[in-house]
Amino acid sequence: MKIKCIIDNVCYSSKPTNGGAITNRMTLDTAKEYSIDEIKESILQGKTIRPSYCGGKQETWKSQQVFMIDIDNNLTIQQAIDKCNKVNIIPNFIYTSFSHTEDHHKFRLVFILNKPINNYDTAIKIQLYLMGVLEYSDKQCKNINRFYYAGKEIVFDSGNILDSDGIIELSKGIEIENTPSEANKDNGSEKCPHNNIKINNNSYIIVGTKTPKPDSTRDKDDNYNIKAIRNRDIKYLKEKLNHPHMVFNNNQEFCDYIFKEINLGELLEFSYPKSIRCIFHDDTNNSASIFQNEKGDWIYHCFSCGVSYNLLGVIEVLGKFRSRPKAYKFIREIFNLEIAETEWQKEQKEIIEQNLRAIDTGEFERNCPQAYKNIKSNIKYLRQLLYIAKDNVTTEKMTDNDENVLFFASTRHICNLMGLKEGNVKEISKKTTLLAYHKLLNKVDNSEVPKKLLKRSQAISINSADDKNKKYRHVNYYSIPSYNNMLFPEIEKQGKAWKENNYTIKGLSREMFFRKEGQEVADWLYPQYKQVYDRQQKAIVNRTTTYRSNERTKRIVQIIMRYLDSQNYCIEKDIIENLVSDQELRITKSEAERQLKKSLPEILDAYDLQRIRANKQIKEKLGVVSDGYPFIIVKNDD
Repeated sequence: MKIKCIIDNVCYSSKPTNGGAITNRMTLDTAKEYSIDEIKESILQGKTIRPSYCGGKQETWKSQQVFMIDIDNNLTIQQAIDKCNKVNIIPNFIYTSFSHTEDHHKFRLVFILNKPINNYDTAIKIQLYLMGVLEYSDKQCKNINRFYYAGKEIVFDSGNILDSDGIIELSKGIEIENTPSEANKDNGSEKCPHNNIKINNNSYIIVGTKTPKPDSTRDKDDNYNIKAIRNRDIKYLKEKLNHPHMVFNNNQEFCDYIFKEINLGELLEFSYPKSIRCIFHDDTNNSASIFQNEKGDWIYHCFSCGVSYNLLGVIEVLGKFRSRPKAYKFIREIFNLEIAETEWQKEQKEIIEQNLRAIDTGEFERNCPQAYKNIKSNIKYLRQLLYIAKDNVTTEKMTDNDENVLFFASTRHICNLMGLKEGNVKEISKKTTLLAYHKLLNKVDNSEVPKKLLKRSQAISINSADDKNKKYRHVNYYSIPSYNNMLFPEIEKQGKAWKENNYTIKGLSREMFFRKEGQEVADWLYPQYKQVYDRQQKAIVNRTTTYRSNERTKRIVQIIMRYLDSQNYCIEKDIIENLVSDQELRITKSEAERQLKKSLPEILDAYDLQRIRANKQIKEKLGVVSDGYPFIIVKNDD
């Protein structure tokens, strides 16, 4: 996330005395975009910050995504945190000012929104609302063109990002009116209590508030839906919700709908769901919130008791469902939803279930021992992909050219279900390529994808075009073959080839397969990377290997041959060290390791070499001087 604000370029180690000079430096044209970490670092370096995109005068205000509150009197840091927790308005971080002491706490709270506010009056209302949350806040905080000095230490760092729409909704209760310039006298109170803000200095008076009353807990007379969920009253909820009948092609479409499109706040009948009393514990404060996360899923979260549920979780716990299928059935019934299932779907799901059975019963391991050994540590990812495929079987016949069941999934979706970090595109690619090489999964070229399915998946990418993480939404096409006695010999053949070619998952890349087995295999395993744009030729050409990679490979060959000529063996670690020390290559250790893994299978084959793990006997025979038992490269006749 990048935030536009103004940060001074001069560092101070104590409170500055030349505010005018700072104002003159922090002009509108000095505004830049900073990450949250950069803002924190600047403050700790002693740099003054104006949280708004604004010059010295309020009329130059453009936008604001950061709001800050200054506390100098009558409130400790922990008391401020407790008050924020009480209303579930959590600052991103808190830092102490230069004059802070243990006996007299002086600090600033920094609130960060998920998107900038572009309306001036809205920004003022948000600032005033935050001041109301923190009584005893400095009344000067209401000036949104104000700058704030740096400080000593960040004493609270939650990383919390406030929902802009939610905070706008909460601040709507603030009413402000302009006051004549001659009335701009400082007759405001030091104290700024919530729901009774009165500040009479400078440009604005708060003449009243209409802050929403907090939503209560479970047993309010007007909150019948929660009671009905607890009682599993399908008839009442179906009539009350009056949801139109909808039919989904598969389970994935159904889940996407209920988690993203059904508003949890509306279902639970909360008027102001951003700040509510928790329905899962005896809550006297507004500890909970209902919001949509960055994936678009509606989430119920309580800061106090720690629960965090999507729609399914809320239904399961409120309704005390011990069976997940029954909870899903309850959801389908109250919302009048249906998942269609054709004979085609049943057949394809059966294929996937039989594949899972082959893995779980040991049939796959017995028939394909080497292949199983190669992928053993990644079996759980294979299972997860099979589950994804099962959830995505459509009502229509969607297959690849070999009649295998076809499905698509975004990289983000696969990462989430596999328990990997969302942006770990390389890790997903390696795991799917490992499985594809062993013919347990097929990567499908766009040319083999039915037009209807292609359009459906492309719509996902288009809808995500403005997503800051859109590269993680990249859609890939896969198909699942049937694991049976016809396929087992092919799987095992690939398993043996993997071992003979000295492939490792760490070195897995298109180039590794291209160098060892040629373009056809590389294109099979990386169908979306068959071609590349050549800047020199100004045309699309077949992807081969880069000039830089070729030069590095040549250098690896030279290093290996030099060692073999002098001592009949070459330690892999020595190759890495030689590559890194080569000034012409300008290569890091990690780059050298990757290049060796990519190039080595081809080199071993071309020069009749083998890669072996040294043991005591081998070390004695070849005179290997090394700690432990490293991998070494020797000639085949050795």
